[in-house]
Amino acid sequence: MKRLILPLLLLVAGIVMTGLHFFKGNVENPLKLDIEATKVLMPAAYKVYANPNVLDGKYYLFKMMVTNQGNKPIDDIDISYRIPRYIDWNEIESVKRLNPGQSAVVSCYPVFDDDIVEKTTSSRETAEIRIISEGIEIEEKFAFDMKGRSEFVYTSIPSQEISSYPDMMDNRELLACFITPEDPIIKYYTQQIQEKLLKGDQASVSNNPDDAIRFLIGIYEATNRSHMVYSGTKGVPAGFGDVQSTVQNLRLPREVVTGNTGLCIELSLLYASVLANEGLSPIIYLIPGHAYPGFLLNGQYYAIEATAIGGEGIGGRSSAQEAVESGMKELNEFISAAQAGDPRYMILNVNELISQGVLPMELKDDSFLRQKIDEIAKTFNRGTVTSQRKETYNTNPEMLWYSGDVSFNFPMGWQRFNMPNPQLPFLVSQINSPEGIASIEVYRLDGFNDVDSALRYLAQLFNNFGAVLQYQYSGQKSNGFSQYEGTTTSMNGTVRWTALLRAGNNRVSGISTGAATQYFQQYQTTFNNILSTLN
Repeated sequence: MKRLILPLLLLVAGIVMTGLHFFKGNVENPLKLDIEATKVLMPAAYKVYANPNVLDGKYYLFKMMVTNQGNKPIDDIDISYRIPRYIDWNEIESVKRLNPGQSAVVSCYPVFDDDIVEKTTSSRETAEIRIISEGIEIEEKFAFDMKGRSEFVYTSIPSQEISSYPDMMDNRELLACFITPEDPIIKYYTQQIQEKLLKGDQASVSNNPDDAIRFLIGIYEATNRSHMVYSGTKGVPAGFGDVQSTVQNLRLPREVVTGNTGLCIELSLLYASVLANEGLSPIIYLIPGHAYPGFLLNGQYYAIEATAIGGEGIGGRSSAQEAVESGMKELNEFISAAQAGDPRYMILNVNELISQGVLPMELKDDSFLRQKIDEIAKTFNRGTVTSQRKETYNTNPEMLWYSGDVSFNFPMGWQRFNMPNPQLPFLVSQINSPEGIASIEVYRLDGFNDVDSALRYLAQLFNNFGAVLQYQYSGQKSNGFSQYEGTTTSMNGTVRWTALLRAGNNRVSGISTGAATQYFQQYQTTFNNILSTLN
């Protein structure tokens, strides 16, 4: 009998221990965790990560659903996290009570110190999560990529969820974090432009487009006179778990200035930083494969082609006025494409993003970089900066811009056809109203030295096609155009029109605005607005 006592005791102890094991699992660890963690963080956006109210709170370190799978309520669940070397243990929140079967979702928005932007290289980091409640202690961890401060990841959306071009650019708003108007180096650079190049300016207080354009030209001249060159680099494809994205190493605005080189997005970030420091409202226009800067003033958009500085080895340099003209032409093409619904054309309104909490990184002063600015500023004294704003710039976002032998604005939504009739090679373009009732016709007639001769030629040609062209001279315009009123009658009815035509260099150029007689009065104001912009 005694021989059986020890085996029996061991058997009972084993049963008890087994029972305790299952009991402990049910009581001490009844919490189920489902964690959705970030794959990558960018130090430049550290202020965005810290704020759950920015951009719908989509930039979190992790989200976690905590579920009580036990058979009794669990109270005071404390949840903390840390990122070794960067953030010590920090409590996210405390869940007061979870009843059996109940779940709670908690989100972690990491708060980094400002010196996170001193990180210049990529690394693989680990985030740790700790949950404590009623004797329960659970620890989880996950790894993620921490980029350097200059590295920009264009999207954080998993590859299988990307369905459009905007998805591939999902992080585009975070570009505003690279715009640094309060950087002491950029403030010093802006001051040098104001004092040594512009000899004082009032763009931020006058609310006058001419002053603002002069300041925009001042930035261009600063980059041009210092012989800054455009340098293009491509983004590098990279994978972060199920995320595939393009990663681009962006020189910060201070680095563009002191390094005297930049690609299109870097130059746009520089312009936006200086414009914001001046008190203007910067805009960055993003199109496929390119970016260019500008500003918004009095509800009107302006742009400049910052890369027109080019370089001796890549096509030479453009004047500041040519750079503005190129930018305004691109802007009108941008508006046309965006109005047509092309999702690849996107605007970054910097002030609007800042007001939403997309804040720039903090950067420290640097005496060495200030000395480099002093050297660069010595080039600013060559000549003065002037702005002769052409009225052909389309500064109305509801109008598009036509540019060629003649330039003018026309309403958004009107459809343009180039060389619409092969039998009429002198009819360069036709732009029709949405309902097809009114139109603008652009003419270029070579071999004529005066408008009357060109009109007689048109009258004869139209007659050959069975149409009758009648017209009369109604006045001379200050920009060299002669105005004519007329009608064209054919088997399709009568069109009433007003034309502005100009002769020069053995060519007559101009436009005609017209509509069927019964609709002409309805479009009279629109026609007058179009003709008033002709140049």
